[in-house]
Amino acid sequence: MARRDAMNSIENANKGGGLGFIIVSIGLLAAPLGAKAANLLTNPGFETGSTSPWAARNCLIEVSADYVHSGSYSGRAYGRSSSAQGIQQDVLGKMVIGQNHQITGWVRTSSATSYDVTVSIEKTDSGGTTYTNVGSVSADNSGWFQLPNNNYTLTVNGTLSALVLYFDGPPSGVDIYVDDAVVDGPVVGQVDPMIRHQTIEGFGASGAWYDGTFVNHPREADLYNVCFRNLGLDIYRVRNTYGISSSYIDNTAQIVAGAEAALGHPLKIMISSWSPPAYLKSNDNTRQGTLKKDAYGQYMYDEFAQWWYDSLVDFNNHGISAEYVNMQNEPDFQTPDWDSCVFWAYETEDWAGYNLAFEAFYDRLSSMPNPPKLLAAESAGLAWSWWYLDNLIDTNHVYGYSHHLYDGEANEPDGYIPDMEYYAANYGDKPWMQTEFSGNEGAFADAMNLALLMHNSLTVEKVSVYLYWDLFWPNPGGMVGLTTTSYSIHPVYYAFKHFSAYTDPGWQRLEASTNWPDLRISAYVSPDNNQLSIVIINPSATGGQISLDLSNFAIDSGKVYRTSPTEPHLLKGNFDPCQPLSVPASSIITVALVGQVVAADCQQVWQLGYILDADLDGNCYVDLNDLMLMTDYWLAEGPIEIPPSGHSPDIYVDGEVNFCDSAVLSSDWLNCNNPEDSNCPP
Repeated sequence: MARRDAMNSIENANKGGGLGFIIVSIGLLAAPLGAKAANLLTNPGFETGSTSPWAARNCLIEVSADYVHSGSYSGRAYGRSSSAQGIQQDVLGKMVIGQNHQITGWVRTSSATSYDVTVSIEKTDSGGTTYTNVGSVSADNSGWFQLPNNNYTLTVNGTLSALVLYFDGPPSGVDIYVDDAVVDGPVVGQVDPMIRHQTIEGFGASGAWYDGTFVNHPREADLYNVCFRNLGLDIYRVRNTYGISSSYIDNTAQIVAGAEAALGHPLKIMISSWSPPAYLKSNDNTRQGTLKKDAYGQYMYDEFAQWWYDSLVDFNNHGISAEYVNMQNEPDFQTPDWDSCVFWAYETEDWAGYNLAFEAFYDRLSSMPNPPKLLAAESAGLAWSWWYLDNLIDTNHVYGYSHHLYDGEANEPDGYIPDMEYYAANYGDKPWMQTEFSGNEGAFADAMNLALLMHNSLTVEKVSVYLYWDLFWPNPGGMVGLTTTSYSIHPVYYAFKHFSAYTDPGWQRLEASTNWPDLRISAYVSPDNNQLSIVIINPSATGGQISLDLSNFAIDSGKVYRTSPTEPHLLKGNFDPCQPLSVPASSIITVALVGQVVAADCQQVWQLGYILDADLDGNCYVDLNDLMLMTDYWLAEGPIEIPPSGHSPDIYVDGEVNFCDSAVLSSDWLNCNNPEDSNCPP
């Protein structure tokens, strides 16, 4: 873990904390004076070529290229049998309660006769459902007509449950065309520290090749800081070359030692096999092929497992202890021109079975004094991961699921979302780990694509580990491109750093959202609730500002870092919670905060771990009830039952309830930490 002991360490981009347990809960707070508005509609001009998320309002809708105000498409509502039918978009969670929004758009109809086209808001709250006519314009088929830029202030009675913007008005049989619709309003971000998702185990990268180039580089000492310390790398993925290349293991030991010295703490090591030695291969070659069969026609699973056991012993002898192990890199890739070994999901005449090999692998490695965490199946992409996982003999032998992302396009990060949603929904019983992916690396667009892919992996698939492929590579490849005398830092490095340098293993991802559809936001909190990292990505060509309301937290300090086409991860200054945050077009921003969360009630006190030692009944007050609970267990023999609060009366943790525990209760007597009780001490 990379700890930043002071905010000046943050300025040096060392990984780790820096953010106070803060939240971005902005929904009800007025945007700061001067905050710029943004279009809160998604796909406002139908330029995705799809109607989504627009919906038909009791008629039919489609994307039309026949008439456009700008771009290539507009939206058409047709098959209308009533003036109240048209086209709509859900804006719940986008418009801000108590704030003014300006609403406009361009419309036309299919009729030579002019009719009013109206834009309205349908709202459902505790008072019922209401319909508000925001504005209208007389339109026909002679051209495009702009609705007046009308103001709408969202007010709510009780709980807001539905909010829809819609266009309608002309009589039945008249088609309505809509383009370049706008709902301007303040951009807000929300982070809920009480809704927690996966625990982050780390960000990392691979050094599976060009190890010799690294250790013999004239600027080797600098490279340890660039590749490890400044990135705040947690995990280093290496190749198992035992019996294939002893020099690789020697070089890796040197790199790991140098990296850990630069970081000031141990690295987590992940070891993957590209291929076992040729003597274990069906084609007597480390490239392609599968496991060899023995003289009895049986695949050599036990021999393969023994090779792995011997490998890890050798790595340990070199000072490298594996935290994670992948039995085989990309077992589904049959024809690469590099070291590989094919395993079918199950055994066939032509291919060794991954499931049988994994059982032998598990059985042999389980006998080690401190066995590593075993991952499966590190397939080349998401497309076939399910096939390997479904055929595993015993998933209890697997710590986590791993895969690569080479079955998609690096420049289309959202294309992975359907598969990510599927795996999150159907294989969420273990940690997911994305252990290898890279695309292009030399342009800022590549950095933006990487940031989006990392965001999707973390928030949709909910991975706990994200690894980049080539940490260092001959220039122009790699996050860090090596030349004979120097090195180049490529744009993807800075995108990766926005996540890796401001989290640590053990942090948790929090629920986060924004009402600006173009923005992506995610947030991560430290185990002690004293640091929070917020990562904001704006891939669009439109800039703006976002207001982060941190009024529920005590902020000690904060920094803002930004990457854009002209800013390679620059410190932009201190974070000011009273001012909107500038979000330029095509930018990646990390807000790193230090402080302390303020729990809202006693339940949150316990959820956040702010527990009085002697508060046995969980009411945030040490009183007679707690003394009675302790008395019930006084000097009791046998296992100590835990009260409903979940807090053991064996406070001193010595196996029984005795005077030591009573002393703790006495020291806490009448202490209180309930935020809803004004009589509690601060």
